[in-house]
Amino acid sequence: MPVRPGIAVVIPTRDRPASLRRLLDALARQDRLPDQVIVVDAGRPPADPDTIRAPDRPFPITHIGAAPGVCAQRNVGIRLARHPYVLLCDDDIEPPREYLARLVEHLEHENLVAVTGLLSEPGPDGAFRSGFEVPSLRHIVFAFLFQVTVWGDVEAMRTAGISRPLLAALKRWYRRRGNTFTLAGWPLLTQVRGPVVRTALYGLGAALVRREWLLRSPFDERLGPHGIGDNYGVALGFPGDRSIAVIADLPVRHHRAPENRLAAAETYFRRVLALDLFLRSDRRFSRFSRAALAWSLVGNAVRFGARGRWQLAARSLHALARVTTGRNPLLRGTADPAGRRGGHAGAEPGAG
Repeated sequence: MPVRPGIAVVIPTRDRPASLRRLLDALARQDRLPDQVIVVDAGRPPADPDTIRAPDRPFPITHIGAAPGVCAQRNVGIRLARHPYVLLCDDDIEPPREYLARLVEHLEHENLVAVTGLLSEPGPDGAFRSGFEVPSLRHIVFAFLFQVTVWGDVEAMRTAGISRPLLAALKRWYRRRGNTFTLAGWPLLTQVRGPVVRTALYGLGAALVRREWLLRSPFDERLGPHGIGDNYGVALGFPGDRSIAVIADLPVRHHRAPENRLAAAETYFRRVLALDLFLRSDRRFSRFSRAALAWSLVGNAVRFGARGRWQLAARSLHALARVTTGRNPLLRGTADPAGRRGGHAGAEPGAG
């Protein structure tokens, strides 16, 4: 009888006791239980150990303290893992009962590096939604001209009349690019048909990953306490250009806990700085990629301004100045891109 591969769950957390409790309860209900759970806690004070190691949790739990820094917290947990598979788990994730069993099945039989369910997040009405929306033609034209992210079902787009040849040409272009990067390095996820979507980039906050690849491509601790852009950097180190599988019919709830979460404009600014860092450090990108990134920031500034989102427009221009003059603080290894000491760690997603 073949030996069942073990699973270690790595959970970085800080001052989110209710979210952490919900996650641990969900793990205890799994059809396929984890073999090890590692909680790397930067809380002040740390979470109550008696609450974490409740008697109804049928798996060993290691609970250790750490300095704030979500990338460093994850790396510590990965090094402590004793099993070949690691579930990277943000502390505000809630997986369904069959989650681990289905991820393991795909990882073993498809010879993948990483597999995850489809992230589901609450909308304005509080209802959780997953799946890929169909973008508008206006959005796709803008995204193509400025080479910004497209995250949606491009193949489902329909139009008629004079715009039909334009849409057909855009579909061909995105089909050739596949689920990789724009010319400016922003993530692309446009080919989303089928039960399993293969992609170069996706949020890893609920992903099962082969531990060997997390050791080869660790989380970049230069990204600061929140680790904005962390998943992008890790995925660049995976083999091939579509090494992450997303199971389309396996939604997993991401509650987006408000504690320790940056404002949208600050998150965007730090994501741009992280993207600039990775464009400069990965051989698949060039000076043209960095020039395209600068052009994309011009487009974003115009778009945000047209919508009255002045903070985001200002942050686009600030980021443009930073990346075009080489004054990106991440290039100097600054711990906090905003120039402050300390900060808040937590399960802040970095879709790219």
